[in-house]
Amino acid sequence: MTLTTLFVLCRFVHFAVVMLMFGISLFTVLLSPQRLSSRITRDLHPLLTAAVWLSACTAVLMLAVQAGMMGDGWADTWQLEIWWAVLGTAFGEIWRWHLVGALLALLALFLPAIHRVKVILGCSILLLISMAFVGHAAMHEGILGFVHRFNQIVHLLTASYWFGSLLPLLVCLRYLAQPQWRSDTVATLIRFSRWGHAAVALVIFTGIINSLIILGHWPVNIASPYQRLLLFKVGLVVLMVMVALLNRYTIVPAMRSVPMLAQRGLAIACWCEVVLGGAVLLLVSLFATYAPV
Repeated sequence: MTLTTLFVLCRFVHFAVVMLMFGISLFTVLLSPQRLSSRITRDLHPLLTAAVWLSACTAVLMLAVQAGMMGDGWADTWQLEIWWAVLGTAFGEIWRWHLVGALLALLALFLPAIHRVKVILGCSILLLISMAFVGHAAMHEGILGFVHRFNQIVHLLTASYWFGSLLPLLVCLRYLAQPQWRSDTVATLIRFSRWGHAAVALVIFTGIINSLIILGHWPVNIASPYQRLLLFKVGLVVLMVMVALLNRYTIVPAMRSVPMLAQRGLAIACWCEVVLGGAVLLLVSLFATYAPV
């Protein structure tokens, strides 16, 4: 395995788990009524703990891989002096704060449950914001650079709401069949759907703006590896939108007439979005290593 391949895989896992941290904590803190929130928080605690540990490990591993890519290969991945050199670069200046956010999220795991999720929510927001200052979003300076980074922050936060909330939503769906939890579950689903409309719209809008800023035009050159992968990503996002619309306007209304069948369909649709969203993240991690031409 090359260092570039390892970097793509680390970036993919890191993005996925940070988005999951954001989605789980936001879902339990803001979307779920308090009575149901405590149960979902308990159910999701193992997954949230794993995501926090993976985010910290992959953040450090990405620094190590950068050291190897900046140095002479695998032998330099664990050379501390190369690490310090990387931390002195433009990437490293941002990544210092990123590592701090990952460490704070780890420490938050030792807090009482009532505070743990709120602190992790704050840490995940910090991690997502810092990601907007590395990669292609950092290629411009001045007003255009500010607009690009701000747009990327909105893009990452809204995409994390959409993708990161899918697994918590699947856990929440299990309570629909229990009469004592049904009203709270329905309230949660309504809140998720209401904010989900705005999140999906913003993901699409900010994604278009990002592409136009980076390329200066719509990706139409199939011969360019970057543009080819970007168009493939656009196609996957379109599929995700179609599944989301099917969820909201076909499956959810059917819950009144055929609740069990609709609930099963909703779960299948959510899993489809998880798979499609994971494929989008993998593509993003891959073409982030390509020159945007």
